[in-house]
Amino acid sequence: MAETFPLQLVTPTGIAYQGEVEEVTAWNPIGQFGVLAKHIDFITSLAPGVVEVKLPDGGMLYYVVAGGLAEVKDGKMTILADSAEEPATIDLAGVEGFLREIEGEIAELSMYEEGFETKQHDLMLARARHRAALELRAAD
Repeated sequence: MAETFPLQLVTPTGIAYQGEVEEVTAWNPIGQFGVLAKHIDFITSLAPGVVEVKLPDGGMLYYVVAGGLAEVKDGKMTILADSAEEPATIDLAGVEGFLREIEGEIAELSMYEEGFETKQHDLMLARARHRAALELRAAD
C-alpha cells in the first residue's frame, strides 16, 4: 500500500472532502499537477477542471472545481475551491447546451476584448463539467 497524506477540500459552503488519500491530481493555469505523500511545500492557484483523488483502497473521487487555491504544507494538502461539484450531480443536457452557447460566444470575441477572460474561464469550466458528466459519472 502506498503512503497516504491528509487532504481537505473546502468550498464556501463547507468541507466537500476530508480524509487520507494516496494521490491528488488537479489543474493550475500552466497545466496538470499531481501530489503524493511527502510532496514539497507549495501553493498554486487552481484553474477550472477536475480534481482527481485516489483513495487508499484504490477507489477514486472526482470533483469539478471552478478555481481556487491548492496548498501543500507540512505533508498536508488543502484545496480552497470556489466550488466543488461531483459528476453525479451534473445535468448533462444542461451542460451540453451551455457548452455550445459559450463556444459560440467566445468564437465571436477577440482575446483583447473586455470579457474574453471571463468567457474563457466559463468555457474551461463547462468543458470540465462536460467531461465529468460523460466520462467520470460511471466511475463514481
